[in-house]
Amino acid sequence: MTGRAAMTSETETAPGLQPGHDADAETWLSWTTGRQRLASDPARSVWVSANAGSGKTHVLTQRVVRLLLAGARPSAILCLTYTKAAASEMSNRVFRRLAEWAVLPEAALADEIAEIEGARPDALKIAMARRLFAHALETPGGLKIQTIHAFCESLLHRFPLEANVAGHFSVLDDTAAATLLADARLGLLTATASREDPALSQAFQTVLDIADDSGLEKLLGEIVRNRHAIRPFLEGARGRLEEALREAYGFDADASAETLAGKAWPLPGLGEGDYSALIAIARGDGGSRAGQFAETLAAALAEDDAAIRFAHLEEAFLTKAGAPKAERTLVFKSLREKAPEIAEAVMAVADHVFAVRDALLRYRIFEKTLAALTLADRLDRRYEELKRRRGKLDFEDLIAHAASLLTRPDSGQWIHYKLDQGIDHILVDEAQDTAPLQWDVVRALSEDFFSGEGARPGKRTMFAVGDEKQSIYSFQGARPERFSAEGRLAERRVLAIDAGFARIGLPLSFRSTASVLSAVDLVFSVPENRKGLSAEDEATVHISNRIGHPGRVEAW
Repeated sequence: MTGRAAMTSETETAPGLQPGHDADAETWLSWTTGRQRLASDPARSVWVSANAGSGKTHVLTQRVVRLLLAGARPSAILCLTYTKAAASEMSNRVFRRLAEWAVLPEAALADEIAEIEGARPDALKIAMARRLFAHALETPGGLKIQTIHAFCESLLHRFPLEANVAGHFSVLDDTAAATLLADARLGLLTATASREDPALSQAFQTVLDIADDSGLEKLLGEIVRNRHAIRPFLEGARGRLEEALREAYGFDADASAETLAGKAWPLPGLGEGDYSALIAIARGDGGSRAGQFAETLAAALAEDDAAIRFAHLEEAFLTKAGAPKAERTLVFKSLREKAPEIAEAVMAVADHVFAVRDALLRYRIFEKTLAALTLADRLDRRYEELKRRRGKLDFEDLIAHAASLLTRPDSGQWIHYKLDQGIDHILVDEAQDTAPLQWDVVRALSEDFFSGEGARPGKRTMFAVGDEKQSIYSFQGARPERFSAEGRLAERRVLAIDAGFARIGLPLSFRSTASVLSAVDLVFSVPENRKGLSAEDEATVHISNRIGHPGRVEAW
């Protein structure tokens, strides 16, 4: 099946998903086996959303085996997993099954192939299955089942010149990276203490005014974690950081906290006589709130310092939350009776003070951002220099350089051509924890699968399995909502070349009991709760295969 006819919906034939209908364990197991078989179909690209304990590793293993059984070269399969342990587990499962097939009696081997493919194999396929173990071992390069970091490392070693990295580079482990970062921070502090960099000293002072030493450490940690996202702006603004940031925030070169506060005075629509009349009316109102209002206005009138005067105006016209005060707090009743022409001007003044306050808040954010980016610029440059001297890259560098390499306009096409000799099928495990930069790598690798000369229907496939609910949020920059977004993009690209695509759900859990899973579904049946769980507006459904097993949920 190709094109739109190949699209499937995971809920169309799912038993028990309709209200009031409960399928037994055998029915669910049979249905899930069929879905797993569809997910491992080597002729189509597939996006799988799988609950915890629903057999993700089994499906991945089965798909790799079926790709080999369908004639895919072992070296043409790239499976990207999240951890070394997961890569090792999957590789062991694949080779264990292929090794068993090499020695299984013919009838038993035919039964196993029929189980995963849904049809009895002929003698030719059985003979091929027996040779797969040796074929996978002997193929140069072999099966590529590895973490995305390991893949990117091998890519950069293959194309160091194009990636602009040292050909002999080695990768920093977490401990070595932390040591190098500590050296970079020490160099930053030394430069600050010696006053050799006034902008850096000012940035440190700004940060310490906002937070203590622990806050500074947290900021430096965030800078390191997000340095690749920050770096394009820093490089574009090199030598003119403050100017570039002022442009981004809409402030001219003369803007400062003092000049912005000074724009509040004189108040629009209230001349000196009207202002004095407003104070007199407020004092004559008789209430304590009106009296306080009058004294605050008088203090503002007597003040020459723009910042202090604006603080009085904020107190007079704005609430503690920063919004314009209501009419009843601005002696409107007395104003309407004694000076109606001033009443409307007072409300306009409240809006004016609010606008000035908003500009000041943005300016304070600008100052803090400038301080943070100044630290980021100096720290990043020192850290990069230390790595360059030692010929080192860290894990984030591997992803960033690989993404840049694959998307470069000058050499990207040639690199894709070279890689096209080796990759026809990409599988992504734990896709909900794949960071945006990592998705850029995956997307760049599969770009030619579905466009131009690289679009070969039925021969090149994308597969991803994940579950937003299981995301380790923000870990290594994970953005779980990208899993669904990338799935929609892949679907459009696959269908555009009339190739097969399926979006599949695996709700059956082999791990937990019905009591526990139904409690989870009940919690997230509330729309407000579901928003915190998934970017998709779909009901959360878990089905347990352990029907009849005891389970208990305690609400504390």
